[in-house]
Amino acid sequence: MRNAIIITIGLFLALVMIIMWRLTVFDANSLPYSRVITFTHHEDILEGTLTLPAGVSSPPVVLLIHGDGAQDRWSQGGYLPLVNDLLAKGIAVYSWDKPGVGESRGNWLAQTMRDRSDEATVAFKTLRKQPELLQSRFGFLGFSQAGWVAPQAAMQSHADFAAIVGGAINWRDQGSYFLETRLRKTGHSPSQIAQAVHEDTCDFDLRYTPQKVAQFCKGSCNRDDFERRNALADAREDIAQMQVPVMVLMGADDRNVNPGETLAIWAATLPEATPRCIRMIEGATHGLLKSRWYDYQLPSQWPAWTQGLFLLTGQHAYAPGALDAVSAWILHGECVSR
Repeated sequence: MRNAIIITIGLFLALVMIIMWRLTVFDANSLPYSRVITFTHHEDILEGTLTLPAGVSSPPVVLLIHGDGAQDRWSQGGYLPLVNDLLAKGIAVYSWDKPGVGESRGNWLAQTMRDRSDEATVAFKTLRKQPELLQSRFGFLGFSQAGWVAPQAAMQSHADFAAIVGGAINWRDQGSYFLETRLRKTGHSPSQIAQAVHEDTCDFDLRYTPQKVAQFCKGSCNRDDFERRNALADAREDIAQMQVPVMVLMGADDRNVNPGETLAIWAATLPEATPRCIRMIEGATHGLLKSRWYDYQLPSQWPAWTQGLFLLTGQHAYAPGALDAVSAWILHGECVSR
């Protein structure tokens, strides 16, 4: 009996230690060799963190470009499994708080996609000046809304590479797809979905004329202003001019952006001479997580058990081969299939 109790206690303590070890992946304070770097874009003062891999001289550097929403530098901790994976493979990472979020000043809702591209370019140039990175290769890794940001930023910065995950192409089309998949998931019939998408598209065209989109905010820009001023965003023109080597990864089970359409547009529009890796990741969500467990449009929809699973699994929450594909592109410009 006494031995059974001792074994039970030992197993319990071992489990606690494993859980605590897994949770360190989500502790930004545990990132090695990190320091704060600030930069200024127009009137905004932006603060971010550069974290370097241990024992690597002149590592490649990737700047993270957020998707939609009020995101801090590590996206409320959601980026940290990815960041730790990149660090383990010898890649440095820099990310910053959006304007008005965390320690950054400004208002991200006042930004157009061009503003975001220009901001990312300033961040890039600031990082280029860091003494230990003078011989490093630099590029961007962007998510979702970064599909309208990363191409322009990469060209303006003369980046060495770019990688885009779940990148959108056209603002209106992305909204229609998001609505369609949401209604399908909630059990609406095909005819109901088609009618809802048609009505939404007609309303969009009435609300967002070029004249209305061009208007400045009447006061402090809000969410409605942000959507209005970016409503005509379309990445095709930037894609057609892009000469920076680019990776585009889409989850096959993406519920936010049409994965097949996005990959087809990139493949057809990108100049022939531009090195590329355009790939579908099977069994993956919008953010390349395993769709078996994370098949939701927004992290805010995750039930408690899904949140707990993500905390416990960290890097292993990603679809097989997804993280290796990203790092292989950054390190070697290789387009690996698994």
